[in-house]
Amino acid sequence: MKFRALMIFTCTTLCLHTSSQNVAPSISDPDQLEITEQKKQVVFEQLFRDPTNLSLLFEYANLSILVGDLEAAIGVFEQMLIYDPALPRIRLELGVLYYRLGVYALANTYLKSVETFDPPLEVKARVDEFLKAIDTAREIFAWQQTLSLGWKHTTNGNSGINASFIEIGDLLLEVDPESKREGDRVTQYNYALNIDQDLNHPRGDNIQYFFNYGSERFNTFTQFNIQSNVLGARRNFNLDKNYFSFFNLSNPVFTPSFNLLRVLLDREEILRSGRIALDYSGRLDNGSSMLFSYYRDEKTFKSGMQKTGQVNGMSFGQTLTSPKSKAQYGYRVFLDNYRANVGYEFYENYGLELRYSRILKYQWKFSSTYSYQDKSHDEDYPLFGARHDQAQVFKLKFSKPFTKCWTADLGSELTSTNSSINIYKRSASNLSVKLSYQCIK
Repeated sequence: MKFRALMIFTCTTLCLHTSSQNVAPSISDPDQLEITEQKKQVVFEQLFRDPTNLSLLFEYANLSILVGDLEAAIGVFEQMLIYDPALPRIRLELGVLYYRLGVYALANTYLKSVETFDPPLEVKARVDEFLKAIDTAREIFAWQQTLSLGWKHTTNGNSGINASFIEIGDLLLEVDPESKREGDRVTQYNYALNIDQDLNHPRGDNIQYFFNYGSERFNTFTQFNIQSNVLGARRNFNLDKNYFSFFNLSNPVFTPSFNLLRVLLDREEILRSGRIALDYSGRLDNGSSMLFSYYRDEKTFKSGMQKTGQVNGMSFGQTLTSPKSKAQYGYRVFLDNYRANVGYEFYENYGLELRYSRILKYQWKFSSTYSYQDKSHDEDYPLFGARHDQAQVFKLKFSKPFTKCWTADLGSELTSTNSSINIYKRSASNLSVKLSYQCIK
């Protein structure tokens, strides 16, 4: 009998012992990981001399879990059940391990079998916790909705001109005081729906659907009330690094997407847009994430058909998280080419965006963004001449969750657009507060 057990253990364990790591190790310290691997080897050799020793088997399984070899641990635990089927602790461990590997059917079977042994209340609670997690993981669709309400004070509620004079040909005209910027208060509403569809693909591919409604209502300049609707979807293809990795990325993902945009000004439609994008993302050797994107946007302006046209653009960005401070740094560069119905609306637009964020004390999060755009039109505007715009935006935000579902945001924003044509010069400073609720499934 012992010889038969030895043969079973030898055949099972030899295969598992030589298998590769299938999840990330629980130990982050390389030196400690090496010590654990060596200890695992020692226990492995001891098991050859005493293959039915349940204590050694349990120790070997736990060491395998620490180094990320869950399949080896599963093999050992299942071996232990051959020797003694009445081991609810081992059945629980098997259920948890199969859950971590995404094998939910077997995880469900082992976890439910624990209940037949009348386990203690704390063990039953843990079983119930994982059974609920399995039910959630098995759901094809995952829903997330967000409602938010915000208030903003802006120094330029009427989108007024930031200039005293404008040039029309050889004439220099004074700007009407009513056309200059004036402050206003704004109430903001937003609703977002995100649906994640699990495709049950071996690579973990999924489809994401999204809908967003936004509204800004002005206290004084109600003619500038604006509403927007966005509807879209994206498909994530998790690629095999050995065959489809550019820039030597780990966990590469290819994501085609589309979205439809509709904008209304004072309840009248002014813009429709259809955008497609091809994204390629992943992680670099330095731990940063990278995103390359190509996009095409078809714009239809209802009140100015001369502006209707197509945007072709591309962007590149990186995000890096500091291991010590947990601060996050990021940048994005982009280039757009716009072709409209008339030549003077053609333009080239390039820009840069810089991002920084970090977690503060008491669950506060600080984030900041600076962006710069430089836009040059191909042809002169009638009467006004050549148009060249330079826009800058600087944002600061403090966020804090104050309950499980509610989050508060405090923000400030400075915008400035300088233009070779005075009527396009704009500037504004904004202060805002927003409350968001995110517990709607």
